[in-house]
Amino acid sequence: MSPLLSSHAVLMRLALPLALALTGGAQASTPASPSHFQALRLGTDEGPLRLDGRLDDAVWQRAARHSHFAQRSPVANGAFPQALRTEVQVVVDDKALVFGIRAWDTQATRTLLSRHDGVEADQDYIGIWLDTTGRREAAVFVKAGLAGVITDGLYRAADDEDDLGPDFPVEVAVASLDDGYSMEIRWPLAALRYPFDGDEPWGLLVARAVPSAKSLLLISQEADPEALSFIHHMRPLDGLRETLQQHRGQSISAARAEWTLRQAREDGSRQGEGSLSLEALWRPRADWVFNTLLNPDFAQVEIDAPQAKGNRAVAIQLPEKRSYFLESADVLGLTAPAFYSRTVADPRWGVRSTWRGAQADATALLLEDRAGAVALRGRPWGTEAWTFSAPSSSVLLRGRWQAEDRTLGLMAAERKVAADQANRVWGVDGVQRLHRDDNHLQWRWHGLLSENSIEADADGLTRARRGSPERGARLWAQATHSNPQWFNYAEASWVAPEFVNLQGFSDQAGLWHAKLELNRRLGEQTLPWGSDGLTLHETELHFSVEESRSLRDRPQAEPGGEVIHRGLRLGGWLQAPARTVLWANAGPAQQRARSGGVLHATPHVQAGLSSAPWPWLTSLAAVGSWGRLLDTELDRLGTGGNWSVMAQTRWALPGGQSLEVDPVFTGLRIGAEAGHPALLDLGWQVLARWHLDARRSLRAIVQQERSQRDAAGFDAGTLSERQHRSLMWRQRLNPHWQVSLGLQWDASTGQPTRREAFAKLQWDSGL
Repeated sequence: MSPLLSSHAVLMRLALPLALALTGGAQASTPASPSHFQALRLGTDEGPLRLDGRLDDAVWQRAARHSHFAQRSPVANGAFPQALRTEVQVVVDDKALVFGIRAWDTQATRTLLSRHDGVEADQDYIGIWLDTTGRREAAVFVKAGLAGVITDGLYRAADDEDDLGPDFPVEVAVASLDDGYSMEIRWPLAALRYPFDGDEPWGLLVARAVPSAKSLLLISQEADPEALSFIHHMRPLDGLRETLQQHRGQSISAARAEWTLRQAREDGSRQGEGSLSLEALWRPRADWVFNTLLNPDFAQVEIDAPQAKGNRAVAIQLPEKRSYFLESADVLGLTAPAFYSRTVADPRWGVRSTWRGAQADATALLLEDRAGAVALRGRPWGTEAWTFSAPSSSVLLRGRWQAEDRTLGLMAAERKVAADQANRVWGVDGVQRLHRDDNHLQWRWHGLLSENSIEADADGLTRARRGSPERGARLWAQATHSNPQWFNYAEASWVAPEFVNLQGFSDQAGLWHAKLELNRRLGEQTLPWGSDGLTLHETELHFSVEESRSLRDRPQAEPGGEVIHRGLRLGGWLQAPARTVLWANAGPAQQRARSGGVLHATPHVQAGLSSAPWPWLTSLAAVGSWGRLLDTELDRLGTGGNWSVMAQTRWALPGGQSLEVDPVFTGLRIGAEAGHPALLDLGWQVLARWHLDARRSLRAIVQQERSQRDAAGFDAGTLSERQHRSLMWRQRLNPHWQVSLGLQWDASTGQPTRREAFAKLQWDSGL
């Protein structure tokens, strides 16, 4: 996701950061932007900085001050109160970058203890984005709240998305002042990856969130609201050359170990087991990193939120939450059809190496996965889920070459069960950017070839393919254009029926698909609402058209040329106060459930809302549709809709404690019609975290999914349910040791109930 907002669809990605207009107080206009940041090197005869947030060490009196900040939202480069001025200083020593921030404010700041990666625009924070290659392809970032909690991860410019998987050992100290606060952020150089011989200066962007000023977001240079990438606003960070020359050749290593004891009861039997997991990192120098993994335990990774599945023939792409697979995400830069790490379920071991050069980078991944992993085989009308009946090995090789505003990459991958059971994929991809005046353009494309000698039996278990291997290809291209008047998007893909990638997200194959979106920006509008009117910070009109058709496939008796989906949408989008975005569209559509089936007319209305109306309700998002829906299982039409509602709530408790409660509700209903039974699919989840302090927390998850089809005629109705309950206590004993205790209960229709208790002890050497 963009660092400024979340999205529910491509249309929602058009939204720039959500915020309110500012009122009152002296207003500060934006002066000319400085061309760079300047870091001050700490002398060898000076003692180490005290990290207390007070900025009273002598070195801060000499470090250059960067005081140029501009409004990013709600109004790009608009005036903001002079009382909210901000200064940034940068000091570097032999081991770390230290950022000093002085933030003035006459209002009470919002400080709330939250989970790691839970710091967002609902609370005051300082954000740091660092591009250690200077190419603006990707940046590591940290957003530090006033309680010392951070959100950290990786931002990828091509996708305009955050990846919260990577974690960095950043230290934060905050001092509360009568007229604001000061903060020190220490970022170890050992946690940063950069080219060994690169001469390009690093890029730096600093942001400040001020929720008390109606969700103001400030950044450290002028804003470009039409830019396709948040880090387009970066400035060079000078003054690091001498330190990096000394640090880049240093060898650094780290290790992590987990001991897990588990007692489970299932179908009347008890089973106890213990396991040891090891993970190690070795960085012989700045541009090389080697990672190893042995017997990891992913059992306590948060489960996925419920999704309406009862009427879905195509698989849903799910986010990766396991940190091991996110270490080299910036180098991979692959779209999900090329590589999808969720196809690896329970690895025995893994080895990965990553190299970052000045104009190129590369990574290699080798691992062995236990039996039971699920991979996807796409078809025109749906997705087949194949379960590996035996352990499999995975290999991924990736290399990229970068020049100014363009990237070219190669990849090769293999998923192998035995000598006669292998799936291989080769590919080439690229990104091209062009900035001219107020116009921003980006092109992305890839071409993939596959060779596959694996198939599935009637039970979905993998086996050797009968006959010769099947060979296929996948072609994909995407173009995005943005300027003050328009945001336009086009995408096209062609996937051969024989294309199979068992390490990628291949939800459909044997089809071509094309889509065009045109969005006319109308700018700020004022509605006659109340005495002062209602200001809409941004408004847009939307038009889109798309179509998918099947390709001929003789082995599957597919004639080809059949319309799978066709649609035309007209609608609008607006950005309002309280970080509110509202969109809606409607139009005719057609859909076919299977080859040779009827092409049904499925007109419907879609709408979505996201907002942050109150300090305790930091995020509310709802998406839904209503109209004529296709019941894909029965190949019939019915009136109905689907919906999804997600919320994030934060509650301050006495003694500095806090409570987070995040509910999710999803649903689908297709009404009974012409003798066909109704379909109802419901799901909900409540995720709660009680933070006693920065070291201790209690997490609870309650989730239930229910799919029901009513009885009709001589057909009996069906009902399937899935339930999950879990409770986990986590306590950090010191910087190196952490302990977790938990209980878990799972039940599904037709499956034995499983109850589990576990204890986990984790040791981390640190960098």
